This record gives sequence, C-alpha cells and structure tokens, in this order.
Amino acid sequence: LLKQESPELLQLIEDFEVKLMELKDELHPLLQMVKNGTIPQGKGSRYLQTKYHLYLNYCANISFYLVLKSKRMPVHSHPIIERLVAYRNIINDLAVIDQKLSSQVRMLLKNYYDKKEDKLRKEKKFAVFLPLDVRKNKSKRAPALAHGRATADELSDESDMDEEAALKYYKMMEEKLKLKRKRTEDQDALEEEEMSEGEDPNRKRGVTYQMIKNKGLTPRRKKIDRNPRVKHREKFRRAKIRRKGQVREVRRELHRYAGELSGIRAGVKKSRKLQ
Repeated sequence: LLKQESPELLQLIEDFEVKLMELKDELHPLLQMVKNGTIPQGKGSRYLQTKYHLYLNYCANISFYLVLKSKRMPVHSHPIIERLVAYRNIINDLAVIDQKLSSQVRMLLKNYYDKKEDKLRKEKKFAVFLPLDVRKNKSKRAPALAHGRATADELSDESDMDEEAALKYYKMMEEKLKLKRKRTEDQDALEEEEMSEGEDPNRKRGVTYQMIKNKGLTPRRKKIDRNPRVKHREKFRRAKIRRKGQVREVRRELHRYAGELSGIRAGVKKSRKLQ
C-alpha cells in the first residue's frame, strides 16, 4: 500500500540516512580542517561549505516531507516535491567533482581520524597516572568546562557506573513487581475466602452473561426470517419482477400514437412470404 501511494518515500528515507552519515563522518571533519587551517582557503574550501549547506537543506526538506506524510496530508501537488527534485539534481551534478576529489578527501579524513586516535591514546595513558580523587574532581568538572573535552578513562568509568546503576535499578524494579504481584494474589485469595464465607448455601446462583446468551442447539436461520412482515414484503417484490418477465404490462394510451420511440425502419420486413 505504501509503495502504491508514495513510492518515493522509502528512497527518501534511505537518502536521508546516507546524507546524514556523510555530513557527520565526512563533511563536518573537513569543515573543521578548513577552520583549523589544515585545508587552505580557496575553491576547495568553498566547495566543501556549499556541499555541506546543500546536504543540510536537502535533509531539512526531507524531514518536512516526512512531517507532511505523518499528518496524512496530500503531498503530490505540494511544492516540496519540486524542491526535493531540484536538490537531488544538484547533488547528482556534484557526483563528477566528488569522484575527482575522492582520493584527496580520503587521505585528509584518514589523517584526521589517525590524529584523533593518537590524541585519545595519549589522554588515556596520562589519565592512568592521575590519583583517584583528582580523577573524580575532573569527572565532576568536565561538564562545566568551556571546551567540553573528557578523557577516555573518565568516559569508561562513567559508562561502568551507568551500567551498575542500570542493573541496580532493574533489580529494584523487578523486586517491586514481585511484591506487587504477591500482594494482588493475596488480596484475590482473601476476597475469595470472604465470598465463600458470606455466601448462603441455600441461595440460588446468579445468572451469568454466558448463561443468558446460551441458546443451545438451534438451527442457523437467515436474518430476513426473523420478521415475517419484512420477509413477505421481499417475497412480493421478487414475485412482481418475475411476473413482469412472464406477462407484459398493458400500456395506457395517454397521448396519440406517433410511432415507436425507437423509430420505424422502412427497409426491414418481418412478414413471412406465402408461396
């Protein structure tokens, strides 16, 4: 049904995911290199900025299209479709330039991620020699720092703490659920005991819904057979239709006869020749 109504939706969702990945993993690091001065100012830097903004606008338009689809609004005549097609054509035109620059971009990204890994390794080595109280203070102060950097050791400590806290919380919730179930079971047992004690043995048992609806072994009848008047009316209607096929109704002459409505063809002979 989705493919029939809007076949472009699945392709757009796939495009959306791919373009966001490219923005995050490729274009954002390259723009950081432009800011740092690793990539010099010029045509290359301008091309990267243009591509970055183009991808952002394309993703924004796709998200708007998805919002319209989620609200079940008609999209085929909406101007967003033309906008998406225009952006898609521009991105396709850039594919030739991307192919030429692919080797250079790959080298730049490899250097960027290698430096990042080395930096993280160094920070991890230095974090091992720090005393425990200093590390704790660092972890407390980390969110308040302007640059917002944190060491790999602190991150691992925090993740371990988070896992422990999650396990404790899970166990606590499980115990609570067990207690709740036990309480409900005890309460049900008490209610049953009270009902059994309070019941009079000579009193008649109440009628349930199942008992009321139970008709036993009855033959299946048509809905029309329930009401005889409706049944006879339907019978008469069908009999009239059959009668019209057997006996032609007499047509009264309201106006003077002026020939058949379909017209009379002079060339047609329906009489039989006598020899």
